[in-house]
Amino acid sequence: MSLQEYIDRQSNTGGMSTHVGSASRRLLLAASCLALTLGAGQALAEAPTATTIAAETAEASTGLEAVVVTARRRDEDAQTVPIAVSAFGAAQLEATRTYNVRDLQQLSPSLSVSVTNPRNTSINIRGLGNNVSVYNDGLQAAVGVYLDQIYLGRPGQAVFDLADIDSIQVLRGPQGTLFGKNTSAGALVVSTKIPTFTPEYAGDVSVGNFGYVQAHAVASGPLIADKLAFRVALADTQRDGYMTNVHDGSRTQDYHDFGGRLQLLAKPNERLTARLSVDYGQQISNTSATVLTGLLTNYADSGAAYPNGYYARAARIGFTPLAIDPGARKVSTDTKNSYFETHGGASAIVDYALPSATITSVTGWRAWHWRPHNDADGTTLPAAIDFHQDNDQQQWSQELRIRSEGDRTVDYVAGGYLFWQKVKALAVNQYGSYGADWFLAPAAGSATVRAAALNNYRFESRSSPLTKSAAVFAQATWHVTDRFDVTGGLRYTDESMTGYFRQTAKGSDISALSAADQAAVRALRARFGAANSFSAKTSGDSLTGSLNLAYTFDDGVLAYASYARGYKAGGLNLSNINTAGANAVDPVIAPETIDSYEAGLKSIWFDRRLTANLALFWTNDDQYQTTQVNLINNASFLTNAGSVRSRGVELDLRAAPAEGLTLYGSATYDDASYTRYRQAACPIEIQLTTYCDLTGRRLPGVSLWAASGGGEYRRPAGAWKDKALEAYGGFDVNYRSAYYTTAADSEYSKIPGYALVNLRLGITAEDGSWDLQVWGRNVFDKLYYLSLAAANTGAVSGTLGDPRTFGLTLRARY
Repeated sequence: MSLQEYIDRQSNTGGMSTHVGSASRRLLLAASCLALTLGAGQALAEAPTATTIAAETAEASTGLEAVVVTARRRDEDAQTVPIAVSAFGAAQLEATRTYNVRDLQQLSPSLSVSVTNPRNTSINIRGLGNNVSVYNDGLQAAVGVYLDQIYLGRPGQAVFDLADIDSIQVLRGPQGTLFGKNTSAGALVVSTKIPTFTPEYAGDVSVGNFGYVQAHAVASGPLIADKLAFRVALADTQRDGYMTNVHDGSRTQDYHDFGGRLQLLAKPNERLTARLSVDYGQQISNTSATVLTGLLTNYADSGAAYPNGYYARAARIGFTPLAIDPGARKVSTDTKNSYFETHGGASAIVDYALPSATITSVTGWRAWHWRPHNDADGTTLPAAIDFHQDNDQQQWSQELRIRSEGDRTVDYVAGGYLFWQKVKALAVNQYGSYGADWFLAPAAGSATVRAAALNNYRFESRSSPLTKSAAVFAQATWHVTDRFDVTGGLRYTDESMTGYFRQTAKGSDISALSAADQAAVRALRARFGAANSFSAKTSGDSLTGSLNLAYTFDDGVLAYASYARGYKAGGLNLSNINTAGANAVDPVIAPETIDSYEAGLKSIWFDRRLTANLALFWTNDDQYQTTQVNLINNASFLTNAGSVRSRGVELDLRAAPAEGLTLYGSATYDDASYTRYRQAACPIEIQLTTYCDLTGRRLPGVSLWAASGGGEYRRPAGAWKDKALEAYGGFDVNYRSAYYTTAADSEYSKIPGYALVNLRLGITAEDGSWDLQVWGRNVFDKLYYLSLAAANTGAVSGTLGDPRTFGLTLRARY
């Protein structure tokens, strides 16, 4: 289906079901309440969205609706597409309160999202993507995030509240022969709702504990009948912190998010359709406050005492640490960890219909600005005043595709893609008057030398990678028979990255010290950061492709097998490394190549009351990009880790066993491990070994088992004001087994497995004009971690996930 046909469907059926957002809580409350009071107005009939178009084969009202996906750049029933894809429509995202990518992993077990703050975001599919311990502007993502067909160049651009969403699709495995930027591990495809030619207004307001207030607002309709339509969507979320800073009584881990989008849809004639979009968003948060969970006191291999430990440092500066009690959700710091970020962009999607094909142009510009402030010592005294890295990013992309239409022996998609991105970074490390006593052991030198070296010492670095990418791609499906399809695709990519690193340092005047003391001061400063500069570049091209065989049996079971070759471009070490001398580090990181094998079954049973899908996957990743530590100067840098492998099984079930009852369940077993990494940095708890062989060890950020499931039951509940009512209740459960969060698999970075349970109860008008819901998330108040690691101070600390939250949501749509 073309965009034009989809728009016609929306216009003829009366619009789409939506939820909405705003900049001001007071304004949004008023707007939503106003919508509710317009009961005399006629409610719009709900139209099918791109992910909930009812299947023509679903004759019984208790059957499952088809899930329509666009994974192959055309609308298809997910059960007939021979690839592993998970699709979530607006109704499911709204019901489960999935308003950001972080929450999406609770619905998709093969997806893993690690977010300690937006910049430090890692998105993995089947264990591959960005190593959870790697955050560097000189690397590109292996899992691409697309917002209305526009690739988001930095992971931090994807960490925002999702509003007015039509669908989200999780595509697993290399995705390069169909569209956009080459992504070697998979893609998240986020699609917002399009303007409608029938007037549509919607809103919702939620209130909950921790001062939670969220509101959405949407308005859509014609500006020129059948020719030009608009859509405005606003979203605002406010939440107080759920942790206490005992130093000043303030709250931390709060969250403030606002965003808006304006779209115009033009149909000047029957062949041409243009969709223009502008969006802006911002986030403010006092966050990243880690709680003390334990101490590294002795090395695991030698039993020797860990030197210059956490309590010894605290005693030197007169700091009294909090008791080890993560459940108390308390921290004690003198400087707030905070960030402010903005994101936005503009895009144009133009479709032109030919007699047997559609030409599509996708043009996008986006920008992202990141401003954090971090307390690096975690104490109430000024040992470290501020450690942070600002980012200013801009990108531009242009895609041109042609797609066949109609019933054909061979369906095809082909196109070209251009991408340009520039990131400017400013990193600041500023030590305070207690810097020497906290960061340096007494054995490092005399008190005079240590104080001159680090107290009030500051160094700044500036770096900027510039990425250019060009590609052509094509994919065709040959319908050999009515049952047997062969699909093949190719992509040629040419990519380059250039960048520089410039660092300056400033400390107290040491001219009055002796020559020996001056040399000692300079040596100590060099351990932390000294003047440094270098430039680097990398470039390369690749030919990748895919082959898929699919056969449909008499009973409707679809069996398929596929192979895909993926490619992740090389990167640059744009950090404080030595590029010459005894401890030299290569600033260039080699590209990754991926070989992905998959076989699966998709089936529909009992008059579409049950769908069951099974996928087996095996992926080899050569030259996996990760982190390394030079033990001589303790410098961290990027490198390639030989090879890794991800193999496993995925099971997806959906069922409608009785009228009003729907159930879903998904499970993933993922054996993801290093298959060759013989000279890796050792875990922090190992003393006697210079390098460790991590071959056979699990990849960080990946659970061996992950599962999600849930269900909803609806039944008639009488009538109110001539409207039929429905009562409903639902639950969602998410489980992940233990996983590591450092590249070296330190036992102190192992997050224990956990399960989260969410519940909801509500009553709604059957025509969807209003809905009142009571909800709870993490209802059993499970204590779990988003990050966990031991620092070189010996302190083991982690970022806690959200505690139990609950609230009330009121929705209206007219």
